Amino acid sequence: MIFVREGATADIPAVENVRRASWRAAYAGLIEARHIERATARPSRLSQPDPSRRTLVAVTREPPVVVGYASYGPERSLLSVHAHPVHAGSASGDGGPPPDMAPHTEAGLTGEAGEVYALYVAPEWWSTGAGRSLMTAALAALSQGGYQRAVLWVLAGNARARRFYEHAGFTADGAENALAGLGGVLEVRYAREL
Repeated sequence: MIFVREGATADIPAVENVRRASWRAAYAGLIEARHIERATARPSRLSQPDPSRRTLVAVTREPPVVVGYASYGPERSLLSVHAHPVHAGSASGDGGPPPDMAPHTEAGLTGEAGEVYALYVAPEWWSTGAGRSLMTAALAALSQGGYQRAVLWVLAGNARARRFYEHAGFTADGAENALAGLGGVLEVRYAREL
């Protein structure tokens, strides 16, 4: 059994382990191994303070172990999200935007659109409800924050994740992006009303 709570600084090493394990399992065959290793060797954005980003962790009861995490906040500008080759929010980039680039869309700044930046669960905890619990909590937090809709980015070839997001009420909205820093793999945007 798991519970979801706000992430804390002390959770960062466990979250990084979840991120590495889930990237290796989920993206094998979709992203070249060298890109996965390079991407997961860098610290995620979780270790960089950002007042607009919130993180939730899924934790087992006894003993308490972090088995998954989700991060969310205002919808990001596509240019700022993909300015660097690896970020924790999807399979795309991990650095912050250059200083002259707006980090959020107008809809994100006005509170219209929130974004689920990342949702990863350790592979041994897939299909246990941990991901559903994280998604439910992230969407509830976005809704409570006044957002009217939520978006997220997912690799076009990641059928398992796409089914998960569709089951959570998301649909592809037609936006696509090729991730040059990850070998040109294509990601698609999903959206839903809150």
